[in-house]
Amino acid sequence: MSLKVKKKRAVVVYDCIQKAISEKNDFIYLKKSIVPIESFPFEKLYGVICDIGDSTVHTSGIPNEMILQTDLNRKVPNIVFDNGGQIAYFSPEDYGTKENVLTIIKLFNTLPSSNITLYTTQEIYDYLNAFSNDNINFYCYENIADLTISASVVITYGYCVRSFIQQKMPTIVIGPCGLGGWVTPDNLNYLIKENFIGRPGGRPNEVIPVEILADEFLEIKETEDVFKVLDRNEQSLRSYVGSLQNLKIDSCIEQFKSIHTQLHDTSQRWLLRLTLASNVLTVKNESLTFIQRESLNDLLFSLPESDLQLLEDLKNNVTCEYLCKKNKLDEQEFWDIIKPLWERKAIVFHHEIS
Repeated sequence: MSLKVKKKRAVVVYDCIQKAISEKNDFIYLKKSIVPIESFPFEKLYGVICDIGDSTVHTSGIPNEMILQTDLNRKVPNIVFDNGGQIAYFSPEDYGTKENVLTIIKLFNTLPSSNITLYTTQEIYDYLNAFSNDNINFYCYENIADLTISASVVITYGYCVRSFIQQKMPTIVIGPCGLGGWVTPDNLNYLIKENFIGRPGGRPNEVIPVEILADEFLEIKETEDVFKVLDRNEQSLRSYVGSLQNLKIDSCIEQFKSIHTQLHDTSQRWLLRLTLASNVLTVKNESLTFIQRESLNDLLFSLPESDLQLLEDLKNNVTCEYLCKKNKLDEQEFWDIIKPLWERKAIVFHHEIS
């Protein structure tokens, strides 16, 4: 099948992978969710944009060259530390779930002496408020930018934890993988590597002993110089984030869109460079060489010894024009070979080096 090319073919940005696949457009996936990414058909994919703390994308089979990181920690409230205030739970707009809010409700239903306010969306409130006891209050937010939370401690999870650390608020992590606990300089490096989704090594939906949670509150209350702990948290976080790749979302989208535009322009696509994806392995077996994807271990293609020069060329970041002429292929034959390799992401495209 020949590669169909159109100069103005659209590429769409989706933050829901199921919608992206069902609508069958060429797409860029903006991964706001903090749950590990699952493998999915890559045929129409042009790139993934994820949070700077999200390491799960790299084990999904998507080439590293097609993954860009940005700081998604934007939709967060202002928070004010009140030493005599109550406990607050914040359910993030972009990835908060009914399941995690229900976990908090079940825990605090057994702690009637502890007052807590749950900051959630209206949808979550409508679904779950009937299950809460009188010591649990709800606040349904609409515009997070206008929301200010005053509390002695906040409970949340995911990349919004970074904002509360930056605002020097005592923060307890309870997420889809259990109780991560009070964030301190002693455990910050462990929690941040899992993007604050819960207990390091924790399992989804694991039971949280209420006694351990109560000990976390007691430890915060009995810490003599809590501000010193919060200062060290903020300093450690700043150092960690500063070491990470961190592009703006618009810049990430533009990088992927420009590859899409050039690939679907019949006059410009020849200038694109192409290489084997960084997450493929070369395996030799008698007279054939197999290319398979690391982590998924699926076979992408195989080559006889007579065609191994094509494989060597793909390792050298050559242009489409060079590869076509060197292997003496006509234009249609070349794109007939390249299209299935690209759709399975055995190869990736780069712009011509100026």
